[in-house]
Amino acid sequence: MKVFKITTKNLKLLLRSKTSMFVIIFGPLLIMLLVGVAFNNPSASKMNIGYYAKQKTNLTTSFIQALQDNPNFAVVEYANEPLCIEMIEQGKSHICIVFPEDFRVANDKENEVIFYVDQSRANFVYAVIDTVSTKIDFTSSQISFQMTNELLSALAMAQKTNNENIGKIISLKAYLGSLSTNLESVKTKLGSIDLTQSKINSVQFVDSLTLIQTDVTNLRKKGLDVIDLSYDFLSDIDDDGYSNGNLTGAYSASLLESNQGINSTYNLTSKHITALNGLLSTLGTDMDSLNKRLAVARNATIDSKTKITDAQTALDKVKADLDAIKTASENLNAHINSLKVTSAESIVNPIKTTVKPINARTNNLNFVFPYLVILIIAFISIMLSSTIIIIEKTSKAYFRNFTTPTKDFTFIASVFLTSFVVVIIQLIFVLILAYYFLNTSILTNVLLTLLTLLASLVLFTLIGMIIGYLFNSQEAVTMASISIGSVFLFLSNLILPLETMSSTIQNIARYNPYVVASELLKKVTLFSTEWNQLTRDFMLLGIYVAVALVLALIIQKMSKIQYISRKPIAKQIVKKKEEIIDKFFKLKSGILLRNEKELLDELNKISDETFSEYVNKNKNDFESWMLLNRNKHLAKMLGKCKTKQEMIKALEEYRKEIK
Repeated sequence: MKVFKITTKNLKLLLRSKTSMFVIIFGPLLIMLLVGVAFNNPSASKMNIGYYAKQKTNLTTSFIQALQDNPNFAVVEYANEPLCIEMIEQGKSHICIVFPEDFRVANDKENEVIFYVDQSRANFVYAVIDTVSTKIDFTSSQISFQMTNELLSALAMAQKTNNENIGKIISLKAYLGSLSTNLESVKTKLGSIDLTQSKINSVQFVDSLTLIQTDVTNLRKKGLDVIDLSYDFLSDIDDDGYSNGNLTGAYSASLLESNQGINSTYNLTSKHITALNGLLSTLGTDMDSLNKRLAVARNATIDSKTKITDAQTALDKVKADLDAIKTASENLNAHINSLKVTSAESIVNPIKTTVKPINARTNNLNFVFPYLVILIIAFISIMLSSTIIIIEKTSKAYFRNFTTPTKDFTFIASVFLTSFVVVIIQLIFVLILAYYFLNTSILTNVLLTLLTLLASLVLFTLIGMIIGYLFNSQEAVTMASISIGSVFLFLSNLILPLETMSSTIQNIARYNPYVVASELLKKVTLFSTEWNQLTRDFMLLGIYVAVALVLALIIQKMSKIQYISRKPIAKQIVKKKEEIIDKFFKLKSGILLRNEKELLDELNKISDETFSEYVNKNKNDFESWMLLNRNKHLAKMLGKCKTKQEMIKALEEYRKEIK
């Protein structure tokens, strides 16, 4: 039973302060609500993609168009490669794509597309690479598919052309077979022609003609001789004037002899002519036989000419088909030669992608270390400064702060410096450990790095002070500090990238103090960004520091008011602003006592145990309160009281006196 009673008492203590109860119960729920709203993003946020193309080709344009067709991509072109990389360093782009010059698909041509990414975003960089690579690979697959289709079309065309050529070759074989048959027939018929030469003895013709010529010559000679003799004879007769019988007889004998010679020659000539006629007759018969054979040969030649004409026509057809086959083969070769890519490797993998980090460091700790340093600063500063304030507020000496002539700003500055010095010492140890043992390079740009760390330290210390002044219990401050730190952490790039959040929450989270400080430290340490590019971030941190300082001053004043009042700060400011609240007494339960009557009423309600917290051997807070209000008489009466009943009796007597 004691366990349940103690548990009940603990619950009552928690529920006694409404603010503590709200923070303890609803703090984690509020964190879950914010995280749930932030990451309840059914659609992916837009991804900023920068690209640089020195020379735009059709292939480059097709890739860019494919990226622009994706509604989740915001594609921006940059004038040069360094500017594109710089945009990643400044957080304006998630990836930079550099297309090669003369970007086209060809045999033995390497097309390397370079992806520049920020590897410090370890929880997001691979998602970016995977998303963009998927799109690039899809476009590359489309190119491979197109080239494969072209290759298959060429093969289909080659198959169709070959089938047509096979048909033509079969037809040519038929034509050639017919041509061969016709030529064989011509050969046979030409071989059957009898062109045997009849033998004619030309020597006999020559001899006969020679003899005839000789006989004719002799005949002519003898005839001339006769004529000459006759002329001589007549001449003699004429000369002598007479006729001589002897001469006449001789002349007659001579004429007779001539006559016989002529007759003999004539007879021989007849024989020769008869012989010649016989030869000529034989020659005529031979010529008739030859003419018959030539007639047969002429008929065979005419038939052969017709078949040769048919063969010529067939040859012309063969020539035309061969020309068609030649043209088809040339077209096929031209189509095959027109294929841009015939290399198997170029078809399978036409585009190669290479991922390059924008920072040469390969140690993953270098990428995460800026986030971890700011995380350490944030949590330690918030927890430490708020804890210092709540320890002071719950201490028994806190009431004395109101009685000393010390300005409020002095207390605020002391709390700030205390927390600042402690965190600085811890941060120095962390940086030394990281530099010498973890091989990190956080101090590459010393001045800007120190300025970033100091600004972050001041900001989160002031935030912790605001939390400390807002709440009045240790548990409330602890839960509030953890809750605020958790919200800063969850709404940052450390656990999950901001790009996975809804667009509204994403735009708000970009102004998260932890995000601003961590991204600023990353730019300074990893990318060595110059001051002129960091002005906006430092101005934003400066505004945060100024606002936090003003809020800390205001809330500290409100906390002072709340300390001496059980009512909320807002109501105290509105309704009690004209009262001298510094003379009131606030019980640990939060009840405000403004005079001795309220003290008497409250003493009748509290237990002896509670009374002993204010009045014991070491102190008498009620006596001190009366002295603060310059009521020495009542203070003297209360100073003599050791128990609650004695103090009640003393107060009753005092009230009777003043009446």
